[in-house]
Amino acid sequence: MKRKIFKLSVLYFLISSFVFAAFAQQNERDKGIELFKQNNYSGAIDSLKKATKIDSSDAQSWYYLGLSYMRKNETKNSIKAFQKAVELNPKDASARVSLGYAHLIKNDVNEAVKEARKSLELNPKISEAHYIIGVVASRNGSYSAAYERADEAIKLNPNLAAAYLLKTEALITSFIKQTGTVIKPKEAKSEMLAEAARSLEKYLSLSPANDESKFYQEYLESVKFFADYYGRPESVLPSSLDINAELPADATALKITYKPRADYTDRARNAGVSGVTELMVGFSADGTVKHILVVKPLGYGLDEQAVKAARKIKFQPTTKNGKPISVVRRVQYSFTIR
Repeated sequence: MKRKIFKLSVLYFLISSFVFAAFAQQNERDKGIELFKQNNYSGAIDSLKKATKIDSSDAQSWYYLGLSYMRKNETKNSIKAFQKAVELNPKDASARVSLGYAHLIKNDVNEAVKEARKSLELNPKISEAHYIIGVVASRNGSYSAAYERADEAIKLNPNLAAAYLLKTEALITSFIKQTGTVIKPKEAKSEMLAEAARSLEKYLSLSPANDESKFYQEYLESVKFFADYYGRPESVLPSSLDINAELPADATALKITYKPRADYTDRARNAGVSGVTELMVGFSADGTVKHILVVKPLGYGLDEQAVKAARKIKFQPTTKNGKPISVVRRVQYSFTIR
């Protein structure tokens, strides 16, 4: 009889321990998810880490842990958490696309595209997957593909702000390049900048007010200026936008007297990004820089830094028949990891 009571006591203890652990795990997970929704990412991370320690097989806890790390800009940790969520639930399209986005932030483009495509196999209506593939296409110079992916992402989710920005970048760059596959027919070329302006306006309407939105609000004015200028019948894109382009005999060349350095960003440093951002700059007759377009973007905040630096350029205007005139020229900013 005593032995039977002892066995029942042990069994009761084991069941109670299991139930308590399950309750504690669920409690920490639910608490973490709620904190995440309240934008308390540090608190969410603490609770979700506890949940995964209690039950390391809980895919949902790992997924929200990854999201919380991402919001804290701890990309390496977010990748590890998302990888665990995908390992536990390979058919979770949301976890896969989140993993793809984390790889995109780290500039691991092959992994980003791989996870985005896998998520689309599981759910063809995931707009963020199209966005990821579009961003990588843009970085590889496939602006038509970037435009198409941005458009598809918008069709699936009209409130995906980043897709409108991607669309804007693809239109502007294709307007300048006009090589290979062109987004629009050559005769409709000037319409690209008008569409880019509309997309950028939509992006701003969906984005929260912050320093980045302030930058793009100013940038929108430049897009509108060039859209208007190149939309006029008498306006044609110069055959060469090079700063050393050949000038008529009665003209003097633009002379840049001061070109400030553009700051490197932590986002770019963490992703190991380097390269050249190319701008189309309007050098006004009054000696000021008023309008700038990014015609070869790098991302990671580097384009914004290039534009900010270019606005501070000092120069002697081009002259024709002795009078200063406004011109458009290409300006490049190189970024290297330092």
